[in-house]
Order: sequence, then structure tokens, then C-alpha cells
Amino acid sequence: NECEGGIDREKEVERPCKNTVKTPVSGEVNVEKTAFRAKNFREYHYLERTETSHGDDETIVMSTDKSEIYITKDHGKTWKQILKDEKITRIYPHTHFNDVVYFLTAGKTVYLSINRGDTFDSFKAKAEPTRDRNLVPLSFHPDHKDWLIWTGAQDCEKGKKGTCHNRAYFSTDRGGEWKNLLFWVRKCEFIKEEGRGKDENSDRLVYCEQYEDEKPGGRLQLWRSDNWFTNKDQEFQDIVDFATMSEFIIVASYDQENKNTLKVGASVDGKNFADALFPSNFQVQVQTAYTVLDSHTHAVFMHVTVGSNKGAEYGSIIKSNSNGTSYVLSLNGVNRNTPGYVDFEKMLGLEGVALVNVVANIEDAERGLGKKLRTMITHNDGAEWAPLRAPQKDPEGHEYRCNVRDLEKCSLHVHGYTERRDPRKVFSSPSAVGLMMAVGNVGDSLTEKKSDTSDTFITKDGGVSWHAVKKGNYMWEYGDQGSIIVIVRDTVATDEILYSLDEGSSWIPFKFSEKKVHVAILSTVPSDNSRNFLLWGKEEDSDSEVVTFNLDFTQLKERQKQCNLDMNNPEAKDSDYYLWEPKHPLQKDNCLFGHIAQYLRKNLGADCFNGHSIQKKYNIKQNCSCTREDFEWHFSRSDYNYEPGNDRSCPLVPGLPEPDHSQVCKDDPSRNSYYLPTGYRRIPLDTCQGGRELEKWESKEQPCPGKEPEYARDHRGLSGFWIFVLAVLLPACVAGGIGYWVWQHWDGKFGRIQLSDGGRSFDTDGAWVRWPVAVVSAVVAVVAAVPLLAGSIWRWASGLFGGGRSRRYTTRSSFARGRGDYAVVDEDELLGEDEDEEA
Repeated sequence: NECEGGIDREKEVERPCKNTVKTPVSGEVNVEKTAFRAKNFREYHYLERTETSHGDDETIVMSTDKSEIYITKDHGKTWKQILKDEKITRIYPHTHFNDVVYFLTAGKTVYLSINRGDTFDSFKAKAEPTRDRNLVPLSFHPDHKDWLIWTGAQDCEKGKKGTCHNRAYFSTDRGGEWKNLLFWVRKCEFIKEEGRGKDENSDRLVYCEQYEDEKPGGRLQLWRSDNWFTNKDQEFQDIVDFATMSEFIIVASYDQENKNTLKVGASVDGKNFADALFPSNFQVQVQTAYTVLDSHTHAVFMHVTVGSNKGAEYGSIIKSNSNGTSYVLSLNGVNRNTPGYVDFEKMLGLEGVALVNVVANIEDAERGLGKKLRTMITHNDGAEWAPLRAPQKDPEGHEYRCNVRDLEKCSLHVHGYTERRDPRKVFSSPSAVGLMMAVGNVGDSLTEKKSDTSDTFITKDGGVSWHAVKKGNYMWEYGDQGSIIVIVRDTVATDEILYSLDEGSSWIPFKFSEKKVHVAILSTVPSDNSRNFLLWGKEEDSDSEVVTFNLDFTQLKERQKQCNLDMNNPEAKDSDYYLWEPKHPLQKDNCLFGHIAQYLRKNLGADCFNGHSIQKKYNIKQNCSCTREDFEWHFSRSDYNYEPGNDRSCPLVPGLPEPDHSQVCKDDPSRNSYYLPTGYRRIPLDTCQGGRELEKWESKEQPCPGKEPEYARDHRGLSGFWIFVLAVLLPACVAGGIGYWVWQHWDGKFGRIQLSDGGRSFDTDGAWVRWPVAVVSAVVAVVAAVPLLAGSIWRWASGLFGGGRSRRYTTRSSFARGRGDYAVVDEDELLGEDEDEEA
């Protein structure tokens, strides 16, 4: 280029260091401290970016006990006070759109931001927020960001006794215009969820709990409408509450025949409900409370309270079928607290793993002697539970006093959900698959959390094996999708954190403060993919200030380059990842839910960071042969009265008659036959094939009453002629051909006898030798081939013309429909009499 004049862009320009785009790498953890004039933090919320969000900020909104609101866009390095002239009472992030957040006042004014705090707007509600502290005034739509339901307090001024109530309004333009929805409500919610509702009005499907006759103290009725209550339909006339979880809607209502007990109704489309059927071996005369736990595996987990004495509450976990109406008993004696929370927690990111605490001394607890809790784990979605296997050594390398091989007397027990200050603090992370951390102890039961026996533990294989991390109680957070783990002392003032870059195999101490700090919260973004963490607490010598400490790991020398990953070849030579396969501790292979799943995990020795969010579940490697662990006991409305036996079989519940299995013929007049069940059903997520398919039916198919002619026609066999052709003539011809071919090509033919080099052999070309040998060869071949060929042809013909075994259910939906696609289960298999598998 020979241009002249203008700006010479080759000339060096001197710039101040503060204008550099990127801070020079320090190789260490960077710390930023911020102090606030308050005694406590009241609440905080991450407004995490989604795939559709712009920018690279890590935004948090927070309020103090002085109702002062602060926002940070850089994960707590710098804070800015917002809405200074307003007394904000509550902060409500949108439950479906992370960019949107609402700030409520004591009056009708509501502030909001739709861009994670970049700008703010406001609207006037029709009424002040509801005065019921247990209710959320705002209900959000999962698809329409601007659709809102507002529950406000009506006629609640002083002097108006007996008239204060909630009134619901709706808006489709983010509070610009409000219209009346319903009077005298307790709450109203949008019901639309993914996969629920197929018609054009499903977006407007709303449930409201309304007091009967709009009177205080009346029965609470559940109403449904899909046109903003221009018209409405009553679903239940006397309810306690309803809850939505994934595709299910669960309603607890009073039994109209016995007002002292409750019953459960379930729906998957929001418009049709069915009564839930509890298993025959689970009878609670007076059902007082339910807790819906989880339904992310296409089945509802529900805790039913059995013992309700204050301080001694416990119950049973039951698990539903695919439509939430038929339940099996999963586990008895599961701990809950007085508000109704349960010690139950699913492992995030890994199918079918969950932990619970059970009350081991129910009778003593009901007499007021305190609960004795033991921790149990399941690896197959509640079909089987077992104690947590304790590590061999404690955090200081010493062996435990009890024998860790005796799981009944010496196992690991951890503190669960009911003891948590912040319910957002969970054992695991969906982005750190296979990792869990917990505080607990090794012994015969759980001890007090503040006792000297409590330590911190970690598992890296989905709960199969555990390792002791540190003595005492620690809080933890996962960062960069598990490549960074930070822990800090809980309830004890400290100036130090520890972090691990190898999934807890080793820990590095780091001093973050010159003063000791009582850390109340350790947090990071909910997706756990950030390299920034935030400590919330109070310095030891301060009564008037609270502090935050941002811990920035982006400058760490071991986390400077981004990890290399080729999704088409994740285990290439230059890859920083490997494929990990979780396993069931009772199985010899890595089969879980009937298949071997593979998950992406970073190599422990790779000094790099994950960066963008990675889909951890990479592949289903293969489907496995079915084993006992792929099935659970089945109880359904018409044809199962079975319970788990001590030998892991499914015998009939004592005292109950064998069900009338022919009832399916009455329910479906088009059927010509029915089958006898085994008492097992396949776990909903399971994909196993072959092996011990225990949900298949007994071999003898039964004709429906009055349908014997049709049954005989459908199972008509082969005629005598075809049996002769297929079983006798065809094998003889084939065998003769084989014998002749052997005679022509086999060098060591029948009849040849070599005496010596100079001797004379038989004349094999003579007819007197050739034809007898051919006949003998044919006879031998026929004798050997006929049984095999006959058996093979019979199996083929039986399958072709309707006899023999039927195929298994191919999908969960076909199983739910009750299609008769089942095959043989031998009695010995039901009892577990198999040399290759324990009973």
C-alpha cells in the first residue's frame, strides 16, 4: 500500500495501564470486599443469563434488613444502591424468564426490570399485596412474559372486621391494564406447562382456590377456567391445597365420606382428574398431610405423613405411575419436620439417585424420646434403598471405631433438607455430574450437626463411594461446572477458604480476609458454571456492618486456557475430557435404568476451564439385559394386590383375594384374551431389553369369558400336512443333502482303512461301498439335525401364527394402556433362583 497522509496506524501509541481491556493475570485468587451499613442480609437473587440473554454480566439483586436494595453486575465486585426513595418489601424474580425481576412495596406500586437491572419501570396494581405471608402475590406464565396474575388484599382497612379477603386480577401487558379475575380467593395460578394442554385455550388455563359462597371460613373450592373466568368449572369442592410439578397437578382434598382424612387427585392435562390409588400394603386411616417431592423422572414422588406428633413427624414415600394415579410404596419411616419439609433430595444431573433420612426409632420418637435418623440412598429411582457406605478412614487418616463393612451398625449419615438455612443449598449440581458433598458422621445413626463427630464428605461417583474431606462442618459451592470446588467453615469464624481443582482429591487453603468472618452464605450462579464466588457474612468484631467477599478464580494460572472438546470425538488424544459411566453398586456392570449412559467429565489433570455450559449427558452407549434392579413392585387399580417379599419376590398381600384379572375383558369388550400378572412393573426410565423381564406375563394366555371361539380362532395352529412337511420331510431332505455332500468332499470317508504304506485299501469307487456309506452318512445327519431344525421351525411357525411368547411392552405409553404384549416369566425367576444373581 502506497497511501499518503491521514492517520498513520503503524505509529506506536502510549496508553495508561488502566485502559487495558484485560487485567494482567496474577496467577492467584483475587478478592474484592464490600461493606454495607446493616445488621443482616434479608434476601438475594441471581438474575442469571440464558441462551437468549445479551451481555456477559453476572447480576445479583439484594436487600438488607433496612430495606435497602443493591445490585451488582460483576458478581459482587462492585455494588450500586437502587430504588433509594422507595421502601421495597419483597423481591420476586420471574420464575420462567431470568431477565425479569419485580420489586414490591407496601402499597400498590410495583417496580420491575426486564433487562436484569439495566433499566427500571413501574406499574400500579389494583390493590395492595395479599397480607398472607405464605402466599406469593404474583403468578407468572411460563410462555408469555407479560402475563401476570396479581393477588391483592381487599377491604382490609382498620375497622372492617370479617371483610378482609384476597381478590385476583390479571394483566396481559405487564401491569399496564388490570382486569378482575375472581373474588374471595386464596390463590390463583397459571397451569400451562410444557406438554400440558393441546387446545387453543390451554395458554389461558388458570386454577383458583375460592372460598365457598364468597364467605370467610367457608370451604375452599378449586375452580378452573380457560377464558379468564368468564366461565368456570369446579374441580373439587373441599380442598386443602394444590401443587404443580413438571407435567403433574396434584390436589389434596377432604374425603367426603370421612372429613377427618384427606385424599389425592391427579391430572396431567389440567382438565381431567383421577383419584390416586395407594398400594394395598400402605394403609393410613387418617391422612393428614402430603408433600409433593419430585416428578422429573415421569413419576410423582410423594411423602404421606403417618406420624404427626410435633417433633416426631415421619411418613412414607410413595411413587406413582406415568399419570400420577397409581402408586407403589417406596420407603417407610421417612423423616419430615413440623412445617412439612422432608429429608429427601434427588441428585441433580444424574438419573434415579436420591438420598433420604429415615426415623429408625419410631416408637421411641412418638413417646418424645427424640428421633434417631439413618441415611439411605437409591440408585434406581426409589425401587430399592440401601445405607450409605462409609469411607475407610476419617479426614485425618484414622480408621473409624466401628466396622465399616457392617452397614447396619456403621454407615455414613448426612444432614438433610430439614436442617438447611437456605433451601437453595443442595448436595449436588446438574453441571458437576456425579459429585455430591454433605456434612454428617459415620456410625449407627446421625448425630447433632454441631457435635465433634460431624465432618464433611464428598462422592465423585454418584454416591457409590464416599471420602472424608475435612473435620467439622463446611459449606460448599461448585464452580466452572465442577472444575473448581470452594468450601468454607460453617458456624465458625474464619479467614480462610479451601478450594479443589481435582474434584476434592486435594485441597488448597487460601486466606481471603485479614479479620475473622462469620460466613452465613457461600454462593455462585445457579448453573454453577462461573469462576466467581461470593461470601456473605459479618466480621467478628462488627455489629453494625455486613460484608461480601468476591472470590475471582479467573486469574488462577491453572484456569487460563479453555478446555478442548470435540463433541464428535470427546476422547480424542488432544481432548481434555473423558466419558464417565455411572453404575449401580449391586450390579456387576454399569447399567442403570436398563442402559449404560455416558457423561462428559473433565480430566482431573487438565489445567483449563470449561467456560460455556456443556451438555453433560453425552450418549446412551447401549441397552442392557434386564435384571431385578430394573423393576419395582406394582400396585394398580384393578389387578395388583402384591407386596415385596423378603426374598425380593412379589407375593399376594396377606388377607387380600387374588384380583379378577379377567376384568380387563369387561373394560375392553374388543379383547379376546387376558394374561396373569407377575406383580412387577418396569421402572419408568428403564430401557432394558431381554434377560429377566419381570413385568412379562405368565405363559398361559387365558380366553375372555364368552370369547372361547374367538380365542380358538386366533390361536389356530398348523394342519397335520404342514406339520409333516415342516417337521419331517423338509429336515430329511436337508439332512440327506448334507450327508451326500459330506461323502463327496470328506477325505476321511466311512469305510477307508489304511493298513500300511504297501497295503491295499478298500475300493471306494465300488458301488458296494459308495452307496452304504452315503446312506449311513444321511442317517447320522438326520438324527443330529432333526431336533434342532424341528425346534427352530416350531418357534418360527408359532411366532408367525400366534402361538408362543408375546412381545414385551415397547413403550411406557403402551404399558400404561394395558396392551397385552407380554411374555413368559418362570416361577423360578420370580423367586430369584438364578445362579448368576443373588435372590
